[in-house]
Amino acid sequence: MLAIVELTLIALFAVWIGRNYLNFDPREVPFGREFMMVIQSNNLWEVARTCGWCALWNGSTSGGYPAAAELFGAPLHPVIAVTTLLWGVINGTKVALIVSLAIAGLAQWWLAHELEVGWLPRVWSALIAVAGGHLAGRMDDGAFTILLSTALASLVIPAVLSVERRGTRRSVVLLGVVLASAILGGQGYMQLGLLALSPALAFLLLDEKLKPKAAWKDMALAGGLAALLAAPFLIPVAHFLPNFAKPLDPSFQSAPPLEVLPLNLVIADTAVYRGSGTLGMIAAPAPYTLFIGWVPVVLAVVGLGAAGGERRRRIFFLAAAVVLVFAIASDPLLKSLVKYIPAVAAIRFPSFTAGLAIPLILGMASFGLHRLLKMDWPKVMLGLQSSAMGGTRGFSLKWALVIPLVFNVRSDAAYAHAWLTILHQGDDVPWIQQTLRTEELEWVSPPFGEHYFIAPAIVSGLKISPGLKPWGWKGRTVPAARLEAIRGPSPADSAVSIGESYGIFVYLRPEVHYAAVVTDTGQEPCSATGAGGRIDVACNASAPGRLVVQENNWSGWRARLDGMPVSLMRGQWLEVEAPAGEHNFEFRYAPWDVPLGLFLMMLGMALCGVMWFGLVPRFRDRAPRRIVENWTRLTGADAPDLEGRVGA
Repeated sequence: MLAIVELTLIALFAVWIGRNYLNFDPREVPFGREFMMVIQSNNLWEVARTCGWCALWNGSTSGGYPAAAELFGAPLHPVIAVTTLLWGVINGTKVALIVSLAIAGLAQWWLAHELEVGWLPRVWSALIAVAGGHLAGRMDDGAFTILLSTALASLVIPAVLSVERRGTRRSVVLLGVVLASAILGGQGYMQLGLLALSPALAFLLLDEKLKPKAAWKDMALAGGLAALLAAPFLIPVAHFLPNFAKPLDPSFQSAPPLEVLPLNLVIADTAVYRGSGTLGMIAAPAPYTLFIGWVPVVLAVVGLGAAGGERRRRIFFLAAAVVLVFAIASDPLLKSLVKYIPAVAAIRFPSFTAGLAIPLILGMASFGLHRLLKMDWPKVMLGLQSSAMGGTRGFSLKWALVIPLVFNVRSDAAYAHAWLTILHQGDDVPWIQQTLRTEELEWVSPPFGEHYFIAPAIVSGLKISPGLKPWGWKGRTVPAARLEAIRGPSPADSAVSIGESYGIFVYLRPEVHYAAVVTDTGQEPCSATGAGGRIDVACNASAPGRLVVQENNWSGWRARLDGMPVSLMRGQWLEVEAPAGEHNFEFRYAPWDVPLGLFLMMLGMALCGVMWFGLVPRFRDRAPRRIVENWTRLTGADAPDLEGRVGA
């Protein structure tokens, strides 16, 4: 019952911190320049609502690409799927933001629970996690996916400790599930952080003689379950990865010096982050904000010094993990690694990874607070009573600790709330949506570089090119836009001005068509309709030629001519031979990688069910790991095989 009360309090606090996002006017959007770019891939679920499996092809930007291979966003995560289906792309993301804050609080509460601390350290550390700058500060630039993935990765830490402590089948399943969730979290920075801290697992997986403990097998099994559960994402990514092109930064210009990251734990002045070159940081708060205040930092030091007994290994694991996460988030280690592994240069903003250190630090802080509360504190006497009434009563001075704890939560909450704001979309956004609308599947371009047009344009059904995303398709060009909106000078080509408003000029390129039959004498436009991976083209060519559809060709596309299968030609675009006369062409995207991933996911779910319910004797617990290890350490003999299954 107490746990339910604590978790309810944490969830309500998350709602209060993110209360600005409870405004469900779609014109009121979360603050952050890149927010509308970050959430564009969430439109997968709006497309799925209208045409089902055709949503596996993201045909909304840059010529299209496999939707399941999205690395920048997190469209396949259940949080995104459910919130988008219920509230749409923009309002659904508002809800997902609040849910992410609550998940971060849940993860911190769970970690404190695994460290076996009292209710006050559990709740206090969870509230700090919800309001921490490692989450809210990311929204200065609208980096929602970073916030989400940080919260999801935080769940892995207590799940690891649960496996180490218990070794039950259910703890293994939980670790597998939260690992899969973290994999689906998008971006890659938090996944990098989890990989970076993995050497710290030695404190948990090696005994006093440096021999592997049984827990390593359970963690390996959990990793296998995670790979199966995340297969609908991992298989398409592995399939598409050779075509993935991302800007590189071998000099790591945004990476701060290692010594700066601990300072950011106590820096609340945003002017420090906005000053170009300050402390080796670029002029942008979002990659660097880690503010939690002095109280958690001091308590974390106390926790590290007070660690003893069985919990010493767990506290040392947390401390070592903090060092490793800070190391991968700063420039010294990366500049050394890139000399031997050039692909490391793709980590352009490594300081985002430092956010994973916050739940680790707060875990140590909760333990430090727990130990302080367990000390024998002096009492302030409140008065004298007769011996029959129980003698002298007093008030323990340990409760004076509540004062800095409350002030710390209050300052963190104010800091977080300042980042989690909304702004009203300008009237130029709906004007662009309406002005660039075409009757067919033509590529169009909102003002390039203006992020806030991206998601609204895509949600309204526009196909935008070149669009905005931080990666590209290696060796391919983006399709030309038939309609282009520009601020400033007109294009140098044959574009014709057709309108102007809000300082934005719209140009038409009459010769650009989404679908056309190319003959010896030129091109004849065709009519194209559809969405995602379902495209229907009607042509009436005067001579035979090649039908060229300005959509990226990729494994999984199939074509039909008047209902009969035809072969796609090699090349960047969808191309087939087109006879003269009236004909109908169908293009359907039916990849092999997603069905394979779904099959593996269902296999993983079945294994999780078998383990969770103990349906096979092999997956039944016999004795809690702690009993076995303590028995062996005390007696030097193997522990008895206790009968009966043990719940997680």
